[in-house]
Amino acid sequence: MCAIAGIIGSKVNKISNMINVQKHRGPDEQKYKIFNNNISLGMARLSIIDLKSKGLCLYHEKNYVLTYNGEIYNYKEIRRELKHKGIKFNTNCDTEVFLKSFIFWGKNCFSKFNGMFAAGIYDLKKKKLYLVRDIAGEKPLYYYKNNKDFAFASETKAFHKNFSLTKNTDRKFFNSFQHCLNKTLWKEVFSLPPASIMEISLKNYKTKIEKYW
Repeated sequence: MCAIAGIIGSKVNKISNMINVQKHRGPDEQKYKIFNNNISLGMARLSIIDLKSKGLCLYHEKNYVLTYNGEIYNYKEIRRELKHKGIKFNTNCDTEVFLKSFIFWGKNCFSKFNGMFAAGIYDLKKKKLYLVRDIAGEKPLYYYKNNKDFAFASETKAFHKNFSLTKNTDRKFFNSFQHCLNKTLWKEVFSLPPASIMEISLKNYKTKIEKYW
């Protein structure tokens, strides 16, 4: 179990608070970083696969940065497939396989994964953030959005001290949980639906959600 978080907008320096409040999910290593003064990413890691490898918190490859919570059960098969295509690996961890799969196949890689995961991938060149969640929604991924800021985290309490939250009074939420799977107790906080990819442009803050399965 790990924790991930990220902020776009005026409160990027609050990323340390968001990671610290979730560090019980990842006691082995915590890391956060601000990019270009308008986006910050963080992760608290619990080491499960490849315990000796370091630098897997905010894994960086070419123009991409990954913050990742989960496990890809078939990562060894995918790793072999990528190696046959000439891709080289530095670790034995599924984190590296996750990001290199995205770099090679793009968003089509997620349908190849058999596992449970929630992740944020930042493309430094295109200035885009991608959030993705596993098919069954086993791993949590919440996001906060208002007119000025966007943030995501593994737990909703990561938003409490850093952003203004309003209790949800929508009767549909309380009367039909199944109907409102992406809603939470707070109007500004949503759950990314399972088997979904959210794309956020840092140029205009526009968001788009699509299904990959």
